[in-house]
Amino acid sequence: MIISRGLTAAAVVTLAAVATAGPAKALGPPPDGLYNFSEAGAPAGTWKIYALCDAPSRQRAIPDFTDPVVAADLCALNVVSTTPSLASRSERQANYSGRARLTSDLWTFQVPKPEGMMCPDGSTAATMETYAFDDVSLAGTHTSVHGDVCGLQPGMTKTPFTLAFQAPLPNPVERYPLNCNEIGQCR
Repeated sequence: MIISRGLTAAAVVTLAAVATAGPAKALGPPPDGLYNFSEAGAPAGTWKIYALCDAPSRQRAIPDFTDPVVAADLCALNVVSTTPSLASRSERQANYSGRARLTSDLWTFQVPKPEGMMCPDGSTAATMETYAFDDVSLAGTHTSVHGDVCGLQPGMTKTPFTLAFQAPLPNPVERYPLNCNEIGQCR
């Protein structure tokens, strides 16, 4: 099917650009630093994010290290969430750490919380919390899953959150701590 009949060359190029445009893709690890974490119904927090990466060994199994997404596959983000105080239960629940990996172009990590949900009778039950975010938009989704607990059916909630870069880390982190040669031997 020819759709370019009567279209100018500029219109064809514009249509091709729009047709191939998609959502933002990961560009690699975000800058190491402190980020403001904001989620509706959750206490404000600070995420300390820093990446640790395996040094590229230049083996044929990995195609192109100049592609930031390929290079990011060799990285993990250490995420430490803190709140200004630990006075309330929700503030204590907002202090956690995890190791994020690139999954479907989102940095994703899970945090098991033994007291993650409040039951109708006032007791608590375990949840599995998953945080996934895009390093370009700094927007993400917090998914909370619980089993058949507290007399309730298993359930899941999804809540959007945002991150905002606050400051670089006071002490830089060595992103590639291993020294590897061309055949992948590291010391």
